[in-house]
Amino acid sequence: MTTLPAVAPTVWHGTGPLLRLALLRDRVRLGIWTVALTSMMLYAPNAIRLAYPEEAQRLARINLMKTPAGMMMGGPMFGGNETDLGAMMANELMLTLIVATSILAILTVIRHTRAEEESGAAELVMSSVVGRYARTTAALILIAGVNAVLAVTMTLAMAAAGFAVADTAAMCVGVTAVAMVFGAVASVTAQLWRQARTATGAAMATLAVAALVRGIGDVIDNSGSPLSWFSPVAWAQQMRPFVDLRWWPLAMLVALTIVLTAVAALLEGRRQYDAGTIPSTGDRPRARAIRGVLALHLTLQRGQLTGWTVGLFLGGLAFGSMTKSLLDAAEDNEVIQRVIAQQGTESVYTTMTQFLAAAASAYVVSAVLRLHGDEEKGLGEAVLAGSVSRWRWLVSAVAAALVGAVVLMAAAGLGNGLGAGIAVGDPVTVARLTLAALAFVPALAVMAALAALAVAVRRPWLGWLAVAFVVVALYLGALLRLPQWLIDLSPVSQTTAPMDYPVLALVAMVVVGAGCTAAAGVLYRQRDVV
Repeated sequence: MTTLPAVAPTVWHGTGPLLRLALLRDRVRLGIWTVALTSMMLYAPNAIRLAYPEEAQRLARINLMKTPAGMMMGGPMFGGNETDLGAMMANELMLTLIVATSILAILTVIRHTRAEEESGAAELVMSSVVGRYARTTAALILIAGVNAVLAVTMTLAMAAAGFAVADTAAMCVGVTAVAMVFGAVASVTAQLWRQARTATGAAMATLAVAALVRGIGDVIDNSGSPLSWFSPVAWAQQMRPFVDLRWWPLAMLVALTIVLTAVAALLEGRRQYDAGTIPSTGDRPRARAIRGVLALHLTLQRGQLTGWTVGLFLGGLAFGSMTKSLLDAAEDNEVIQRVIAQQGTESVYTTMTQFLAAAASAYVVSAVLRLHGDEEKGLGEAVLAGSVSRWRWLVSAVAAALVGAVVLMAAAGLGNGLGAGIAVGDPVTVARLTLAALAFVPALAVMAALAALAVAVRRPWLGWLAVAFVVVALYLGALLRLPQWLIDLSPVSQTTAPMDYPVLALVAMVVVGAGCTAAAGVLYRQRDVV
């Protein structure tokens, strides 16, 4: 009897089944992202029409967006018909969409590559007949499919509002092409570092640097300076939809994605399973011992907190520097005039600080929800096997998140105060806005407590739902005509410093935060850890 020789599996063997498994695991998560981003394309045109109904108001908005802060937060201006609704959409939305889709790509790729190795799930997969590159290939194909769906749905949503199909498609394809670049960046960082958290942070930092380089380059020249071209974010914006459409920058994004994917394959081929190309530093004999559970939480959050602090300081600086331009724009915008007439100039500072606090709420929630991730990986069990009680472990995580909240809001308020103080020539504004930002810590305490409840009931998505509610109530509440009682449920909306310091509301939020944290501790103590 003749035995046929076994066919050696290829390095991509098993990609198909792994892709189907990843899609099955992420179908709800990816579906929510797709619906949310597509809905934004349906909502944005009407929002801009309502905000800037007249030509004079649109011109005032363009002058505001041509300020350094406006250029950093928006996109380049190319001259021509800048008051065209499509050009305004591209200018205001592209950076936001690029950041959102890129974050989705980074999280998805890391989740199905490095995170699975760290948790040990990939070991079960690799025990079967699976090629070396199958997991990374499946993750990249998954995010490519998601980006293709997003490009189609966002184009259809925006084209349905009456925009030119070619320009709309260029805008949406450019956005998703940048997301593919950062998905490939994540595939590289997944090979470089052993920890999923480090790989994610490195990819996110690369995205932040790319956005910053693009912003600085466009400040140098509001149509894009040579520095702008060092950022892939600029390549999508330089396709110039609705102004002077050109497709060739898209080829640069495709080429960079291919190069980064090849680099990831080269690195993965040279490293061992569950190891990073960059070796871990290992134990440091002279390092200080970590004393106490709170110190452990703070140590684990140190890198993330540093990145968020720098980001919020720069965000506050950008917001504050827009103050004078915003007040100047009020001369031609009746809506802003009415708001300032009713609430005073302090209302401008309140709105800016609320935006910064909404961003900080994402950090606070993620810091507490880290416990859920550690629990899934078995890391929390190792801590609780000692003398640390569940109550202490959870409450200390909330306390560490609040320490981070104080640092973040102090940095955000300082940046906001410096920007506004320099813009309006009032040094006292620095201390005033720093204090105002710290007044939002009770609101963030409520967010941390809600995240603790989400950990206690094993529903981490509830924490992110709270963040989404805060953002929607703040950004879209008035436009969507949500009832005031619903908007008032947001702790960030309840805080109106420096316009006003509602002592009763602040005390109530502290009480609610403490009560929810206590309830979370009770629930967490009564359930199994795994």
